[in-house]
Amino acid sequence: MLYPILVEYYVWFGLALLCITWFTRQHKPKTRTNLMYGYGMLIVVGFLLALDWVAGVIFGLIVLELGRRFKQWLDKKERQIKQ
Repeated sequence: MLYPILVEYYVWFGLALLCITWFTRQHKPKTRTNLMYGYGMLIVVGFLLALDWVAGVIFGLIVLELGRRFKQWLDKKERQIKQ
């Protein structure tokens, strides 16, 4: 059920990945630039070659980026509780 939605809105999920990466990697501009280029190439090549499975990869990368931010937030809350 999720897969057809990913394929239908492939471009929007790709743009969402780039926006999420832009805002979650603000503290390390070099890493952010490299990831933006890599993700952009992945999105464009997957779109031009009509590789539907790349939509799943993009969704997975979105989950990883947001999960990384969520883990940082949880670690911060844990440190606050321990103090």
